Amino acid sequence: MDWRLNLDRQQSAVLATELKKNAAKVSRWTVSSLLAGSSYLRLGFVARNTISDNSSHVIMGTQAYKPHEFAQQINLDMRNCWAILRSFIDLFAKEEDGKYVILKDPK
Repeated sequence: MDWRLNLDRQQSAVLATELKKNAAKVSRWTVSSLLAGSSYLRLGFVARNTISDNSSHVIMGTQAYKPHEFAQQINLDMRNCWAILRSFIDLFAKEEDGKYVILKDPK
């Protein structure tokens, strides 16, 4: 879907498509807004002016959401987020004191 052509008419469809492509990023932004106690989460749709120029952009549109409602809309369960954090805490609690780095497996 070329969202630049459909943004005005089908904003929810464009958002759904982008959620599929960038679910982890959107979830991270949503959790951040929830933890910060923000009243609104504003998402912006930005495109390059020309495909070859990565430094010049245009704002195609923005949409504001209430973080709690948006979290429900994208099926974000904060209990699961806390469980993931808890699993990391438990993992590091078993290790000796020191500095550790968490790396994501690229596969």
